[in-house]
Amino acid sequence: MIAFVAPRPQITAFIIGSDAFTLGLFLFASRFCRLDQSFSQHSVGSSVRKRQNRLVTLCALFAGVGVVSGAAQGADMATKAPPAPSCVQAVDGTNGKLGGFGGAFANESYYGGEGALAVPLGCEYGAQIGLIGGSFDGRFIGTAAGHLFWRNPAQGLIGAYGDFTDWDEFGGVHAAHIGPEGEWYAGRWTLQGVAGAEFGNSQSGIVGSIVQTFDVKTRFFDEANLAYYPQDNLEVYAGHRYLGGKNAAAFGGEWGIPMSGGVMAALFAEGRVGEHSDHGIWGGLRFYFGHKDKTLIRRHREDDPTNWNNGADSTSNGGSQTPSPSGPTSCQPGFHLQNGVCVPNG
Repeated sequence: MIAFVAPRPQITAFIIGSDAFTLGLFLFASRFCRLDQSFSQHSVGSSVRKRQNRLVTLCALFAGVGVVSGAAQGADMATKAPPAPSCVQAVDGTNGKLGGFGGAFANESYYGGEGALAVPLGCEYGAQIGLIGGSFDGRFIGTAAGHLFWRNPAQGLIGAYGDFTDWDEFGGVHAAHIGPEGEWYAGRWTLQGVAGAEFGNSQSGIVGSIVQTFDVKTRFFDEANLAYYPQDNLEVYAGHRYLGGKNAAAFGGEWGIPMSGGVMAALFAEGRVGEHSDHGIWGGLRFYFGHKDKTLIRRHREDDPTNWNNGADSTSNGGSQTPSPSGPTSCQPGFHLQNGVCVPNG
């Protein structure tokens, strides 16, 4: 800010500005005013008075131009739009994780590996794809899952979730889940869940003396957690699972171990207690990869969405077990097996 008062009492000018051009105008005007004042003190006569008036006019002119320039600059500063606020990223840069786990579920052994990659989609949106592969009851099982979401790390997440599982049992048991998901952040608390439709196929096979059927019906499903972070690198949670028409309580946690170079190691575990065979416990070790070091709570809210499918959830859709039919299991040529009895063809 510059405020200038001309030395001649007849002309007083104030200028608001900070540029060199405005300041130069006032210094030049000031020089003329001083000359005019000095000249008037030693000269008389009409011609001299006319010259004095011209000097006064010129002084006022320069002062006026300076005022207009300063005012225009001030108006320009006042009307310029403020800079747009910085964007809050839904995903804080491309990041991923890799891990391994082992345990038991539905009275069967279960172990395997997992991997995921999350990417930002513009500013407020993000996506993640995840893969799980392993062995369940001695047979391969694999799951692919995806998230598409909006997120504000200080508020919560809203998005869509889907997964597909293939278990190599009786030619392939399939199960899928799709629906909306959400998370709400309140200090060290997080409330999160997903709900929607579960669907798949039906497969049967003879195991010993029984016929085992896995029937993945189309029905509602939900999974929800209430998580708390006692400290920035430790999460504990309790939740509910409704999968395959069976209810189960879930309890688990994760402990982050800071490393360096954007990497964090984490130990995790989950246990379930539910209806029929819907129970088990498993745990493992995973590594988070990102472009900066951060705490576990920040990784969960800025990088990596929740993993909902443990890969073996489809087995909770186990259907009926019935005795295998007695009698012959094959017939001679010209006959075929019908209800456990050989009957002629035709």
